[in-house]
Amino acid sequence: MSNLLERSILMTIGAASLTRDMAEAAIGDFINRGHEATAEGRGAVNDLVGKARDETRAARGRIDASLQRTFRDLGLATSEQLEELELKLAQLEHRISLLEAAQAEEAAGEDKNGRKSKNSKKDRG
Repeated sequence: MSNLLERSILMTIGAASLTRDMAEAAIGDFINRGHEATAEGRGAVNDLVGKARDETRAARGRIDASLQRTFRDLGLATSEQLEELELKLAQLEHRISLLEAAQAEEAAGEDKNGRKSKNSKKDRG
């Protein structure tokens, strides 16, 4: 697991470094040719940056998919699954509180109808 994560991080760093190096080289070439202020030069740099962004997104997607498979293989729950469990737990807690309240009302109703309660004066002494 840590080896996969380490490789993924190194791939991302390598892609970012390669992109930066490529952009710097392209800009250096344009400056050397005297095209630093032309629309052609700006367009080429923008294209290069766009391609680098696309490559970075693709690499992130592959890394994310790989990590998700690894987490699933390890049996780790996703955030969506945890949220679903939290909702179910809250619903169960609410149901329990309703049942407890109904029991308390039922017990209070029996006392008012003249039935003997556990805490009546006759029981104490």
